[in-house]
This record gives sequence, C-alpha cells and structure tokens, in this order.
Amino acid sequence: MFVQFGPSPFACSSPGVHRAIQNGAQKSWDFMKTHDSVTILMFNSSRRSLVLVKQFRPGEVERLFPGSLAAAEQDRPQALQAALPGSAGVTYELCAGLLDQPGLSLEEVACKEAWEECGYRLAPSDLRRVTSYK
Repeated sequence: MFVQFGPSPFACSSPGVHRAIQNGAQKSWDFMKTHDSVTILMFNSSRRSLVLVKQFRPGEVERLFPGSLAAAEQDRPQALQAALPGSAGVTYELCAGLLDQPGLSLEEVACKEAWEECGYRLAPSDLRRVTSYK
C-alpha cells in the first residue's frame, strides 16, 4: 500500500490527503489532523437554548467564493468582491479551544473559553464531561 500525506499551511489544524492503492485501484481520502482541544456544549436554561459562537472564518469565504481571498497569500490588503453577502464566512459553532496552555486542566480551559467566546463565567464544578476521544 502506497501512502502520501499533503502539506499543511495551517497552525491549528492540518488538512491532508491519504492516497493508497487498494486491490489495484487508486483511492484517496481527505482528512484533518487537529490538535487536542476541548468543546463545550452549553445550554442556557432561562432562554431554553443552546449557546453557539458566531465566528468569521476566512476559509469559508474561500470555499464558497473561490479566488476571493487570493491576495491574502501575497500579504497585501484586498477588497472583497462586492457580490459577497454579509454572511459570507460566518459560521455558528460550539464553544471550543485548543489545549495549548501548559498547566491548565481540560475543565480550566473549557471555563476560560466559555468566558472568552460567550461571556459565561463558569467554574470547573459547573461542568459535566459528556464524552472524550482521541
């Protein structure tokens, strides 16, 4: 089996392609290598709703409108195309953060992210672990 991995220009996640010859047929799978992180599923009981983070993701603009961020790699400002809607690149996500701060527990990172991204002050004792995986 032949395996090839693609290069990564990203700091917090690394896209790649796994290519293999299986039973004489060329196959490929896209994958994403990510760093260890924590995700917080928060429910606001008074509003009876999930708490999500509204984020602007330049990669989403490029995915939806290929070529619109081409000048970014040339390290110079570029005006976005006038045809782009105001919602281009906006995503709604669960609150999350990388485990890149030595000395902090999963719970402490979760509380820090809940405050930074959503404005909720949580204590580690407020949290319940739902699941984990590697």
